[in-house]
Amino acid sequence: MLKLRSVLAIASLWIASLYLASQSAQAKDLELPDIGRSASAGISEREEYYYSLSVLRELRNAGILIEDPQVEEYFRTLGTRLTEASSKPDENFRFVVLNDPEFNAFAVPGGLIAVHTGLIMHAASESELAAVLAHEAAHVTQKHSIRALERTKQASIPVLLGTLALVAAAASQDRSNNVLRNPGTIDPIEAALIGGSALMQQLQINYTRDNEFEADRIGIQTLKKAGFDVTAMAGMFQRMQRTFRSSGGARAPQYLQTHPISVTRIAEAKSRAASLLEQPRPHPDMQYLLMRERIRVLQNADTTVLERYYRETIASRGGASPALIYGQALAFARSGSYAKARDLAKQLPADPQIKLTRELLNAEIAVAAKNQAQWRPHYLSLLQTYPKHRVVGAQYAQALIDMGTKKDANEALEILRELVSAFDSDPALFEQLGRAYQLSGDSVRAGEAYARATALRGNLEDALGQLQRMASGPNLDYYQRARIDAQVAELTPIVLEIRKRDGTANQGEQLSTDTLR
Repeated sequence: MLKLRSVLAIASLWIASLYLASQSAQAKDLELPDIGRSASAGISEREEYYYSLSVLRELRNAGILIEDPQVEEYFRTLGTRLTEASSKPDENFRFVVLNDPEFNAFAVPGGLIAVHTGLIMHAASESELAAVLAHEAAHVTQKHSIRALERTKQASIPVLLGTLALVAAAASQDRSNNVLRNPGTIDPIEAALIGGSALMQQLQINYTRDNEFEADRIGIQTLKKAGFDVTAMAGMFQRMQRTFRSSGGARAPQYLQTHPISVTRIAEAKSRAASLLEQPRPHPDMQYLLMRERIRVLQNADTTVLERYYRETIASRGGASPALIYGQALAFARSGSYAKARDLAKQLPADPQIKLTRELLNAEIAVAAKNQAQWRPHYLSLLQTYPKHRVVGAQYAQALIDMGTKKDANEALEILRELVSAFDSDPALFEQLGRAYQLSGDSVRAGEAYARATALRGNLEDALGQLQRMASGPNLDYYQRARIDAQVAELTPIVLEIRKRDGTANQGEQLSTDTLR
């Protein structure tokens, strides 16, 4: 994650430029919404979707997302299950994970739902996590943020979204770094944070009691339809309260600040769940528990701390659960203890629901140990069983790319070309594609892939610059030049509009979904 100063700089730039956009954007020409108009005029679903894409690109650009193929695939699957059971199954929901210890989650109009790793670590079961996501999805489908803006007619949508998505994460980073300031002094960062807090308080007011109860009611209905434990919402509320109280009540978690929980709200959630409960509650999902440990390992770079955590946790519980075995194996693989990692992987149960995760763990350990004789046939076998699977393909392609040879790069290209066709909004896949083209000797295709990845991460100015430099090259053939010129033509009017607005290169603008998704 970026440090507080970097994140706030990005947030301030994005917020300021989007606000200024209301003074000059030609929405008709660029298909950008006129964000400066009165909220009472209404916001179209198309415009909401564009805003959600803007936030997603800024989060990518800030480097605060967990971008691991297995974690992303798990949340995509979980999100699809909830979306199909929601009141609006055709909503363009996207679920992402923020690498942040804050106990928090938020929803953006247009379908983007982000959950912080801190909340994931506290959720005891998949149903508890799903309860939060279902509640946030209900805020989107019921347009609570838009309705609040129509009432207040004060804050612009981009300012609220920018503060919601980035300032909260920056504040958490400042606390985790134990930043100390001289008494009585307020630096520009703190001033920016105070301004962001004021807007967050406005959002807190906007999420009224009725909004929260409506989101709870619809969320529980979604949980039931999707087959989750309907009692999990009340359970998660109680867990939040206990977490707050155990901290001494000095500062409520961010989620409680924007989603205040009362005894009445918990009681009503329990009552609704009781009326819907028709069968025994499902057991916690093992795949969720494994992914929770994977996130724990991914967000902690200190393998010594991880190994001590698993050793002490297993000792305190009198034995290791499958999730703890999985997490400890990953930690050992990262620290170079490959034999220990392999021994632990063998202890994972032969449960069908974690079969692929178990097999991928064995392949990951072999890759970490640089044992090509094991990982190559292992991945090939997995590809036969799971053809065109995003996670299997991405991990195998990365292992091939890391070999650094032209032959391996060409094999990776065959896999990645199919993947980017199916997942054309994934910047990590395009970065892999660029590296594979580079190793194969095709510098032009490599440059195009890197430019695409740069744009998907929100750096539209940089992406255009890359393409323009390529277009000026003397050795392009007719087809190469035609492809690059077409991409330059798509990006140029948008970047020019950004420059015209405030003279700075804000990279968080929205493109049409045909150009960049």
